[in-house]
Amino acid sequence: MGGHMASSVVTHEYVPAGRGLPKWLAAAYAKGPAPTFLLLHPNELHRRHTLDHLQRSGYHVSPQHHMTLNQLIRTLHTDLRLPVLLDNDTSSSMVIHSMCLKAAESYQFPLLHTPGATTWSFNKSQRLHRLFSEVMHLRKPFNWEGNPGLEAYRDLLRDFEQQAGGSHPTMVPRHVRNELLTIEEAPFHVRHLDGIIMLDQAPDFTEIEQDILLSLSRFCPLHQLLNPGSFRLGHHGAYLVDQDSVDQDALPEWVPRHDLWDGPGKTWNTVLLEERQTQLTRLPVDQRHQIIPATMALLAHYLESNEGRVLIVDGAVQERELAWSSALAGLGLAWRRSSSTLGRQPVHHALLQAAQLSQGMSAWSIEALRSTFASTTLPFNPDMYVDLLHPSQESWRPRPHMDVLESMAERFHVLGGPGALARWLGVLSQARPSLTERRPEEQRQALEETQWWLACTMKIWKPLLMEEDQHLLRYEVEGCSTGAVLPTPPSPSSGMAWLTQVICSLDFESLHQRRAPHDSGMGTIQLLVDALNDVRQSMLSLNASFPEDGKAFVDLIEFVGESTRIQHSESSTPFIDVITPEEALGCEADLIVLAGLDVDSWPMKSPVVPWLDAKALLELGVFQTDGPIRQGRHHLRHLFNAAPHIIVFDSSPEEGGGPSAPLAEWLSDIRRSKEWDTMRNAPSFLPRSAYEGSDAAQPWRWVVRERGHGSWLTPQQYSFDHDAQHPRLVRHGHQGRDQRQQLGLDLINNQHAEANPINRDVILQAFETSIQSDRQRRQPQVRHLDAGEVFDWEQREYLLSTKAVILRPTKASLKARGSLSPAWPHLGFKDERNLAPSVDPRPLPAYRPEGLNLVERFGRIDHEMTRKTWSPSRLEAWLKCPRQAWTKQVLKADDEAGESSEDVNLRIRGEVVHQAEAALLEGHGIEVTKESLSNIQPLHLGPMGVDDAGWQTILHFLQNDVLWLGRHNAVSVHRTRDLVDASPEDWRAYLEGEISLPASGRLARMLHADLQLRQAAPVASEWATVKGREKSVTITVDVDGHETQFELFGFADRVDVFLPSNSQRKQLEDAGVLGEASFDSAYPLDGTMRTAQRLVIIRDLKTVHGPKPKSGGLRHARSLFEDLQLALYARAWEVLHPNDRVIGVGASEIGENTVHYVELDSDLMGLRADLEIGEITDYFPFQFPALSDEHLHRTPLRTWLHERLIVAQRAVDTAASGQVNPTPGQHCDYCALSHTCAVSTYSGDGF
Repeated sequence: MGGHMASSVVTHEYVPAGRGLPKWLAAAYAKGPAPTFLLLHPNELHRRHTLDHLQRSGYHVSPQHHMTLNQLIRTLHTDLRLPVLLDNDTSSSMVIHSMCLKAAESYQFPLLHTPGATTWSFNKSQRLHRLFSEVMHLRKPFNWEGNPGLEAYRDLLRDFEQQAGGSHPTMVPRHVRNELLTIEEAPFHVRHLDGIIMLDQAPDFTEIEQDILLSLSRFCPLHQLLNPGSFRLGHHGAYLVDQDSVDQDALPEWVPRHDLWDGPGKTWNTVLLEERQTQLTRLPVDQRHQIIPATMALLAHYLESNEGRVLIVDGAVQERELAWSSALAGLGLAWRRSSSTLGRQPVHHALLQAAQLSQGMSAWSIEALRSTFASTTLPFNPDMYVDLLHPSQESWRPRPHMDVLESMAERFHVLGGPGALARWLGVLSQARPSLTERRPEEQRQALEETQWWLACTMKIWKPLLMEEDQHLLRYEVEGCSTGAVLPTPPSPSSGMAWLTQVICSLDFESLHQRRAPHDSGMGTIQLLVDALNDVRQSMLSLNASFPEDGKAFVDLIEFVGESTRIQHSESSTPFIDVITPEEALGCEADLIVLAGLDVDSWPMKSPVVPWLDAKALLELGVFQTDGPIRQGRHHLRHLFNAAPHIIVFDSSPEEGGGPSAPLAEWLSDIRRSKEWDTMRNAPSFLPRSAYEGSDAAQPWRWVVRERGHGSWLTPQQYSFDHDAQHPRLVRHGHQGRDQRQQLGLDLINNQHAEANPINRDVILQAFETSIQSDRQRRQPQVRHLDAGEVFDWEQREYLLSTKAVILRPTKASLKARGSLSPAWPHLGFKDERNLAPSVDPRPLPAYRPEGLNLVERFGRIDHEMTRKTWSPSRLEAWLKCPRQAWTKQVLKADDEAGESSEDVNLRIRGEVVHQAEAALLEGHGIEVTKESLSNIQPLHLGPMGVDDAGWQTILHFLQNDVLWLGRHNAVSVHRTRDLVDASPEDWRAYLEGEISLPASGRLARMLHADLQLRQAAPVASEWATVKGREKSVTITVDVDGHETQFELFGFADRVDVFLPSNSQRKQLEDAGVLGEASFDSAYPLDGTMRTAQRLVIIRDLKTVHGPKPKSGGLRHARSLFEDLQLALYARAWEVLHPNDRVIGVGASEIGENTVHYVELDSDLMGLRADLEIGEITDYFPFQFPALSDEHLHRTPLRTWLHERLIVAQRAVDTAASGQVNPTPGQHCDYCALSHTCAVSTYSGDGF
């Protein structure tokens, strides 16, 4: 193109950096008719600022004579009568993707795709287009060794342009350049122009842009205004021709007459700095989050006496748009960027999540199901399938029970990903209430409703299912509880039909209530549907296949969100702009604040282009890693000379912070000059009272950053006001939260408040933490006891937590003789060596501060929490922490369920053990939840003791109910080995009938331990504390001479009847323990002597880790001293069986080995050596005193039972009295209030 270029007319002159529009150029518009030259602006913001300035000055302005380079290219595209410009929208991208897909399957991209081996994805098309867009700025874009097939992609774009009848935006610059090289007549918009004046541009022009401008200069002379300086560093800016600047005599005639500027250009500063008398101020900050509030403080002072334009420059303004908008609103200023993407809308994100439910490695996971159907962002109707009716149960509806899904995911180890849907349908089709289920009928309904709902959801999600899940649609769904074939809705025919179905299932009333400023709510749905319809119509008009289903449709929804922009109609305050450094080039202002030029906000990394590595860049001749830094220097140099007031925030003091490379260079250069010290001066518009003086509170302070080198002005969020009678802590800021926090500070420090609190009653709540911390420090401790001393029960009133006493026993504490204490009950007793466990003081009493209106805050509310029936777990919750129990049981507030784990949940592993034991006892003839008292015999004498019948019963249970067993993932392999000592291959072989599994593993050892209980005959498994039609049992307790009672309902893991030998029976009859007398009332707790017909043992099954050799039995001891279950079930059995007496309680620790511990009544201790009822312990005689005289005989076990019932009654009374005081402990780690509770061990505050 040398001949064309030889006839081009390009001249340039220098202008100082910092002047977007030279004065002589502005004066040209004031002389009369608008000049007939075209002015090329560096960006759209400068163009708008210039037009606004000229119009306000009353000058003649022709907007068509003001363009950016991109606008000029598009105008030339129209002038050259090239095919109409197509939108670079989702429609075009999807059509091009479909063409790429066909081309890839035709071997046109051999380096990127092997047909049949992989699938050509939409993402790969986008990456290829990204590469093509980058290299098409070059004259020879395909001349490199690693070219992945760009010529083929170019041909595809040409075919697309021909089909669409237009020009793709990526091809427009090259089309314009090629056409300009061939024409001989000037384009229409250029014919009447005297010339083109190009304002300063950042380096560099692309090769295609150079060719366009040079070709255009053949028809219209072009005059550049350049910044002088080093081209290598980027100060110089972009130029077209490497030639000397024009002389005064050679200045083109069409350029307005003016004196050429020939000032220096080797430094950052220009003459404009002196002309404007610019004041540069460096403000170091300790943390970057201080920058926005500090900027608002400066802006507030500036606007008090100035009305000029303000530019706030932030390299990450797009990420901090809401933060800047909110901060400016605190000053009464409105600002927001003109548009944002649809993908940033919460509703679009939720719809995308719903579409992705059936795709990827998290498909159909419990987290995906929960986030889709339990979402408040995209609320679904409770009954999504109103037209469906159950064949046999009219009230049953297809609806999800999240607790069922979560339980199934845990019990059957259902994770997300390929095959997850089949596993869900499989486990739900076989689901039945577990052997230990307490409400089987309700559970049957919940299971089938969830199964029905999932089947319906699968049908609705048919267009988006993965291929491996499509076959599931062929099968009918039989209800897991009724066996009836469940009706399902017809499947949508396409992705668009699916979207319509989902939208129709939404709760529009809830969706309409969304009012957040950044949330378009229902408008988002409308925009998405319109965009998808536009894409569909465009693709069909070009004979391209629209992605109707599968991952392609999901990708389309995601891409529509990324590419569709929402225009915001909110008006912004004039003369306030928050912009990036690139957008600020050429713009001038009265105040410039460089507020986001740190290394993270304004990175200087070169963009990563797919397949374009360093070797390829070298071959193409464009290997310039310093490109972003050169542009950054150019932008920064302009900004430092573009205003009379320039504020530079420097994050160097922050660890991990620091300025971006161009700003760091500038600071380094300035440090070596005299200007460094002048930058310490405070901005002239900032009143001296804001940073000087020692009495008034000041938002700024002087801080020495380098010893011996002076101090710098630094923003501070808090300071003290010493003008008042007492020093006042002041929070600085202009937002509502700052004013509210200032009010709180004034109230805390007993200062005069300038505002009124919203609720005066909560003012004292700020002191809760301090008071509770003081209580924590002052509460008495059992560890301070000396030998023989007693921790008096009366000290219970001063306890904040049970950490002050020994509630959970240790091996050493169990050896101490607490029953010998001179006072009982007590909170602790120390014998010669050890501290005895405390008698359970829980629930601890609420603190009652006198004279303070803090009663409710400390746990006293005017609301009685009475229940008709209590369970042991509910009562134990009130023992641990009344506030936590109130939160969960009354307010129903709790943390969301966590993510599913690769491991089998610990609770589920415990349930497997419980259900295996229940299956074993069911084989013995004991129906779950019922009692079997007609044929009482120990396990080894029943059906389960014959050969290996017990082991086969356990294996049968595992085969039918533990479906994750035998899988090949690492966790299932480990758990299979733990339970039955088999590999997945062995388990599969067993299921196929190829081998038999020997009795081994944890469950086999449990069976062996059960068979050793030769004198303990099981009579109940998961025994329900009911009789006949009664739904609960009444527990009566004598508390200090007053009879109280509460209703109890629960399920005891196992109940055994003691079967003594003949000699043992005779000894017990002689001792008055056994007898044939019959009674109508429960065995007495007060020590009244009487016989019993049966002696009973209550057991609680506990799955434990290990345990370690020295830890065996501690879980049993904890069940006795800390838990309530054993005592409550023991008394419930005695109430419902008046002729029985509980003579043993204990926990069965099922770990590496199984040990059936039992704490035996002292009346039977004489038989201990010959008993075969488990591992016998004798803790109670050491801790609970016996009562024995001529008429009374209360053993330590009966004393323990009475004490535990008193504790349970105390929990009932605590709830009934409205006492919800917080009690810190280990349970704080799992509490929903842990971050807000003043005494939580999780949140700190001295605890």
